[in-house]
Amino acid sequence: MTGLPPGPLMLDTGIYIRFSRGQGYPWLNTDKRIFRRTILTAVVAAELYAGTRDRHEKQDLDEPCRAHGALGSLTFPSAAAWVEAGLLVRRARAVWGEMEFARHFRDVLIALEAIRAGAALVTENWADFARWRNLLRSAGRSLQLFDPSRTN
Repeated sequence: MTGLPPGPLMLDTGIYIRFSRGQGYPWLNTDKRIFRRTILTAVVAAELYAGTRDRHEKQDLDEPCRAHGALGSLTFPSAAAWVEAGLLVRRARAVWGEMEFARHFRDVLIALEAIRAGAALVTENWADFARWRNLLRSAGRSLQLFDPSRTN
């Protein structure tokens, strides 16, 4: 696919879901160089496993998880990242008003993992992640976002 930013990529959960259901992003399966550039965070993997509807979907997910593990591109948030995520949600509540931690902390963890890995976060969830990007920027952190649905 043309238009992807250079360097490492981290795909948000929704990208994997649309791809696995045949609703978009066939380039994920046709260009192996993209897979090698992709980092899978355990946060996204957990969301994907939680959403599997049967044994077949679970087994389909096992393969890329194993491959990322073998390539050393399966990451997980550190204890410090979990604490930082809580602090960021607290700060967001102060800026934007009341919000449920459970609804937002996974997105914050994904954003923090993308920053730690130096990866562009590929997401269709642009509005939410743009808000987190702005909050992170005010904390001196830089999150690169890319929405593949906005290209071409």
